[in-house]
Amino acid sequence: MMARIALLSTSDTDLLSARASGADWLLANPARPNHTELAEAIEAADLVVARILGSPKDLCEGFRRILGTGKPMVVLGGEQTPSALLMEESTVPIGIAAEAHAYLAQGGPANLAQLHAFLSDTVLLTGTGFEPPAVVPAWGWSERGADAPLVEQRAQRADAPLVEQRAQRADSRDHPADATKSRIGILFYRAHEVSGNAGFAHALADAIDATGEAVGLPIFSSSLRSAPDELFEALGTLDALIVTVLAAGGAVPGSVSAGGDDEAWDVARIAALDIPVLQGLCLTSSREE
Repeated sequence: MMARIALLSTSDTDLLSARASGADWLLANPARPNHTELAEAIEAADLVVARILGSPKDLCEGFRRILGTGKPMVVLGGEQTPSALLMEESTVPIGIAAEAHAYLAQGGPANLAQLHAFLSDTVLLTGTGFEPPAVVPAWGWSERGADAPLVEQRAQRADAPLVEQRAQRADSRDHPADATKSRIGILFYRAHEVSGNAGFAHALADAIDATGEAVGLPIFSSSLRSAPDELFEALGTLDALIVTVLAAGGAVPGSVSAGGDDEAWDVARIAALDIPVLQGLCLTSSREE
């Protein structure tokens, strides 16, 4: 019998990846008002994984009640870097919590399937067997119309060495080379790419193409805060950039936002591109709403 594991995450891309993984996940977003859904997921689960942005003080009373059930619980932070303080709230060994974070930090359905297997095997002792987390490139050019923009494809390209190769692929994939058209980048989170939720960036790129005067180039990145030099070199080949990641120059997404502490912002590398940069908003509601 397959173990039933609840994933309570404030990241909808975690939930999308888990839903697409084929594993027996029970899913809920604790930041949403549907507390009935949250309670049902906890009640039916053999083990609970909670992933939130913030610190232990941001854990609501509901998480304390989970601890009271005696069910194994893994508590993780929502950043790419593990939160030792949140992991200490877990009831499983810290090494298991750290490895669970690695699966979620890489993301995508394949990693979420293996996370389920990993926890089933190491905590619930089901003997399921599991694979280690598959590494996903920190950034890349997103393929419009790709059937499976998931972990396996990205992992295969992880060692592609040259920015020039990536830029050429981006040009030749969707558009013939045309020096008369401006190259407009749309930068979005890697989590959207691996979860199959990149449609909004692709739609914006299509709209840019439709002007007939520019080429839209969607680019995913895990973050701008610790982005590799190769990403900035690629961004330097663009004529303009639309950035949809939160607090594009901030240090910690859990605590930095527009209008917050100005000293926490550092946009020097983006400014050094010397191209127009627009901050785009990714919303979970429609224009009508």
